[in-house]
Amino acid sequence: MEKKDSLDDSELRQWAEKKLGLGGNTEFLSEMSPEKTAALIHELQVHQIELKMQNDELRRIHEELEASRDRYSHLYDFAPIGYLTLTEKGLIDEANLTLATMLGVTRSALPGKPFSHFILKADQDIFYKHRQQLLDMEDLQTCELRLVKNDAHTLYARLECRVIENRSHDQRQIRVAVSDITEIKAIEANLRQSQKMESIGILAGGIAHDFNNILGIIIGNTELALEDLPKWHPSYDNFEEIKIAGLRAKNIVRQLLGFSRRSNQTLLPIEITPVIQDSLRFLRSTIPATIEIQQNILTRNEMILADPTQISQIMINLFINASHAMEQTGGLLSVHVENVTLDDTSANEYPGLNSGRYVRIRVKDTGPGISPEIITRIFDPYFTTKTIGKGSGMGLAVVQGIVQNHHGAIQVESRPGRGAVFTILFPVVENSPTAEIEAKQDVLHGTETILFVDDEEPIVRITKRILERIGYRVETEINPAAALDLFKSKPSTFDLVITDMTMPQMTGVKFAERIMEIRPDIPVIIASGHSSLIDEQKARELGIAAYIMKPFQQTEISTAIRKVMDGIKNKI
Repeated sequence: MEKKDSLDDSELRQWAEKKLGLGGNTEFLSEMSPEKTAALIHELQVHQIELKMQNDELRRIHEELEASRDRYSHLYDFAPIGYLTLTEKGLIDEANLTLATMLGVTRSALPGKPFSHFILKADQDIFYKHRQQLLDMEDLQTCELRLVKNDAHTLYARLECRVIENRSHDQRQIRVAVSDITEIKAIEANLRQSQKMESIGILAGGIAHDFNNILGIIIGNTELALEDLPKWHPSYDNFEEIKIAGLRAKNIVRQLLGFSRRSNQTLLPIEITPVIQDSLRFLRSTIPATIEIQQNILTRNEMILADPTQISQIMINLFINASHAMEQTGGLLSVHVENVTLDDTSANEYPGLNSGRYVRIRVKDTGPGISPEIITRIFDPYFTTKTIGKGSGMGLAVVQGIVQNHHGAIQVESRPGRGAVFTILFPVVENSPTAEIEAKQDVLHGTETILFVDDEEPIVRITKRILERIGYRVETEINPAAALDLFKSKPSTFDLVITDMTMPQMTGVKFAERIMEIRPDIPVIIASGHSSLIDEQKARELGIAAYIMKPFQQTEISTAIRKVMDGIKNKI
C-alpha cells in the first residue's frame, strides 16, 4: 500500500470514527480549516505512536514478568534448601521440589499434610513448642530437629521460620526454610568425640604417670621380696599374687593410654584373618548355644600393621557385646571380612582415613538394636546400658581408641528392632609378617656405675636396690639440678645415666641434653610412666640411647641397660 502524508476527508472521517469513537458525528471536521485539520491529524498520529509505544512497553514488561516468574519458580523449586508454607495449625500449604526430594516424596503428596508427620516422634515436642513461640512472638525463630524420610531414615534439619499475613485468606501463615544439616551434625559429633577423647587422654596421662609410679614401687618391692623368700615360705604365694595383680594393673593402664592414643606400643605386620578366627573360636565356648555364629571371611593373607593382642581384644569385645544383645532371645552373630579399596570420595565417609586398600570387618547381630537417643554416646567412656556385672562402659571406648591408634576407623549402624552392625577398617600393608619369639627373659647383671634420677623418693630407693642387687654401682638424686651438679663434679665416673621424664624444674629430655653437653659420649636412658613429649622414636631422634616405660620389671630394666652398654662395647 502506498504511504500517504495526509488523509482525505473520507479517510479522516473513517479514522476519526474508528479511533475516536465519534460514530457518524464527524460534521465538525468539514468545518475545520485545512491547517487545523492537519494539526489534529498530526496530534492524533503522535497519540497513536505513543499508544503503540505504551503497548510495546507493556508487552515487554509482561514478558519480563513471565521470565522473572519462571526464574523465581526455578529458584524456588531447585533451591539448595527446602521451602514450605504452613497454616497456623501446621498443615503444609505449599512446598518446593527440594523439600520433597529431601523427604523422599513427590511434591503433590505434601499439601494438606501435617508437617509433624515428617518429624521424628521424639522431636515433635520441639516443633510444637517452636511453632507456639513463633506465633506468639512473630519474630524469626530457629530450631533443630530430626525429620523422617519416606524410607524411614532420618536427617537432621535446621528450620528458620517466620510468620506472614496471607491477605487473600485473611489469616497468618508460617514460612519455613529447611536446611539439611546431617553432615554438619556428623562433623560436630566427630569433633566432640575427638575433644572428649583428648580430654580423657589428658586425664589418662596424668593418672598413668602417678599410677605407674605407685605400681613401680609395688612390683619392684614384690620382686625383691620373692627373691628373698624361699618358695616353700607361706608368704611366697601371696607375693606372687601381688606381682600378678600389679602386672595386670600395668596392662590396664597401658590399655587406657592405648585408647587415648598415648601408649608407646610396637605395631608389626600381622595377618589379620587368623586373629579373627582365633577370637571366634574363643567366643564359641563362652556364649549361649542359642546364638548362631556365621563366618564369611573372604580375606586370606592380608596384613595390617598391628598389635595382635589388641586386635584380639577389639574382636572379642565386639563379639561379646553382640552376644549380650541376643542373650535373652538368641539370634545370629555374623562376621564378614573382605578387602576394599577406598577412593577419595568413599574415604571421606570415614574420618581420618585416606584413599587406599583396607581390610573391612563387619560384626552384625540380630538383637534389639540401639536407639537413636544413645547411639551417639556408645563410644563414650563409662557409658553403658548393661546391667551390673555385664560391663563397665569402657569396652567400646577402648575399642575405638585402639582402632584409631592402628590408623583405622570404626562406625556403627543400627535401628531399633533390627540389630546393630559395627564396621572396622584397617589399612593393608605389604610387609611380610614378623615372627614373634616368646622366650622367658632372665635378669641380666652388670658392674657399671649408674646415675639414677627420679623425683619420687620411693622410686629412687627401690630402683637403687634392684640395680645394686644385679651388680651395678648406683648413685641417685631426686632433683635434676642437683643431679646435674653431681655429674659435672665427676663426669668420667658414670657409665650410664637413667632419668625420669616428668620432673620439676627440668624434663628428662632437657636434663639429658645438659648431661650430653658436658659429656657427649654418655649414654642416657629415659624412663616414663607417660609423656606426650617423648616416645621411643623421638628418643632416638634426640640421641637418647633407650626409652623404657614405667613400671618396669627387673628383666626389663636389666635388658635395657645391657642392650645399651653392650652395644657401646661392640662399637668400640
